[in-house]
Amino acid sequence: MRTTTLTLLAIAMSTTVAQAAPGDLVWSYPATHRIYSSPAVNDGRVYFGCSDHKIRCVEESTGDLVWSYTTGSWVYSSPAVCYAHVYIGSDGDHRLYCLEAETGALTWFYETGGNVLTSPAVANIRVYFGSRDHSVYCVYAITGGLVWSYETGDVVHSSPAVADGRVYIGSADASLYCLDAADGDFVWSYATGGEVYSSPAVSDGRVYFGSLDTNVYCVDADTGAAVWACPTGDAVLSSPAVCGDRVYIGSSDGALYCINAGTGLVEWSYQTGDIIRSSPAVSCGYVYVGSWDNCVYCLIADTGRLVWTYETGDDVDCSPAVWDGKVFVGGFDQAMYCLEAGEGDAGDWPMFGRDLQNTANAPPSPPPGLTVHLATGWNLIGYGSLGCDPVSLAEVRITDGVDIKTWDEAETAGWIQDPAFYYYNEPSQPVGYRQLGTPVPPKDSDSIEPGRGYWLLVNVAGLTLVVP
Repeated sequence: MRTTTLTLLAIAMSTTVAQAAPGDLVWSYPATHRIYSSPAVNDGRVYFGCSDHKIRCVEESTGDLVWSYTTGSWVYSSPAVCYAHVYIGSDGDHRLYCLEAETGALTWFYETGGNVLTSPAVANIRVYFGSRDHSVYCVYAITGGLVWSYETGDVVHSSPAVADGRVYIGSADASLYCLDAADGDFVWSYATGGEVYSSPAVSDGRVYFGSLDTNVYCVDADTGAAVWACPTGDAVLSSPAVCGDRVYIGSSDGALYCINAGTGLVEWSYQTGDIIRSSPAVSCGYVYVGSWDNCVYCLIADTGRLVWTYETGDDVDCSPAVWDGKVFVGGFDQAMYCLEAGEGDAGDWPMFGRDLQNTANAPPSPPPGLTVHLATGWNLIGYGSLGCDPVSLAEVRITDGVDIKTWDEAETAGWIQDPAFYYYNEPSQPVGYRQLGTPVPPKDSDSIEPGRGYWLLVNVAGLTLVVP
């Protein structure tokens, strides 16, 4: 039996016995009408639109109102926050608004020929968005002056993705368009069998999106050539989230799908109680999504196993935003919610998501009942730090949700590998771990020393480390 000891990462903790549990309500903000707009979180504030014609800014920690701005119509669009400004569209007044993020004061607006339901994308001091007048627009972020516009064959509800000098956006003419980001010139289009309301995601030279013809598509970002199509059971209005080699997307058949990004094959699906138009958010080994069954769901991203649900008072159409261990999401019940995220999800887990140089602020010992969800691959689970009580590996348990094993049993079963890899900071550096990439072992050891990190290689999805 090993006698190795470690101090578990304080940064990996989201709950203690006295704290709120994952999925618990932190606060809710009462609006006066349905919320379709997905929130944006920036610099301690949450921004969102509402169908009562208002754009709101509330405090991230409390939900207290900071400011609101009244537009000329409903606000379906979701905001983009950049350059100290908020960019967001409005419905009946046909406008894209630019407001000061600090005060909500109007900086400029750009008026199109139709409703602006899409959410803008900001890149290179330009703002890209679509309109129901069939056109895609590019305006200057500072002045709102028009750079270019491109007319598609039907209304544009899809929100644009900007990558590598190109703009990707869907149209109700059943096509996905690729345009030159600088001048709006046509590059290519890909025709599906149904209207494209889904907003594309671009990753590793491929574009992923859904269609009302029930399929999720993957096409080559350079050429528009088809790579694969994955059928679901109904129309796909949800937009995909791509994380690693997986694509997560909802369908009107009520299921959230996890699709292999390379092959287009479904790895798992989770059935909710009604249609999913919400686009999923993936963070730290969890995937979050809303459904028209009034619920917000948190699932294990690797397996689709349910972690928690939170029931609101009506359908959840907008997409969750995850930040600093919290999930922000609005509903048709006229409320914006802030919920506790999954255990161990500080918005940046697994490893390398955060600079851990403040390890000296760790508590003297881990709280009882500490649990840490493990991602497949490398996990930084502990460190050696002066002034902290160590934890013996003999006390640690590993569970897959069904079986509970000791550290040695989990290693024998092939769940984990324990190579005792450490990353050592030079004496001139503060204690912490800022290395990026796969850790390189400068030495092997049976003990944790100050300034050394304890790495665990996890082979099985859905594992949790528990300290009794």
